[in-house]
Amino acid sequence: PPELSILNNCSPSQLEGLCSFLQLSTCPEPFLVRFCSWLLALSPALSYTNAAVLAEQLFLRRVLSLTQPPSRHLMAALTSFCSKYPHPFCRVLVAAVLQEPGEG
Repeated sequence: PPELSILNNCSPSQLEGLCSFLQLSTCPEPFLVRFCSWLLALSPALSYTNAAVLAEQLFLRRVLSLTQPPSRHLMAALTSFCSKYPHPFCRVLVAAVLQEPGEG
């Protein structure tokens, strides 16, 4: 959707506020899959910093709280996001998981 172009115009702190307002960190996983598919079509692509903010807001809490294998929806969303933004994804999620042994 063209409305997502606002993500390119936000500063990282504004994007954090927007994610919090929209409660993206707790949105249902099927919506997360749809949102990430929309991000694939976003042009221009998000900046590295904004992609890192989104990776944290969308996935960090979910991944760190896993007690069993992730759902197919979460895996689809992770795969989709990572296909376009692998470096921010790794910086935020992989680093956090490695720093928190036993989590996620």
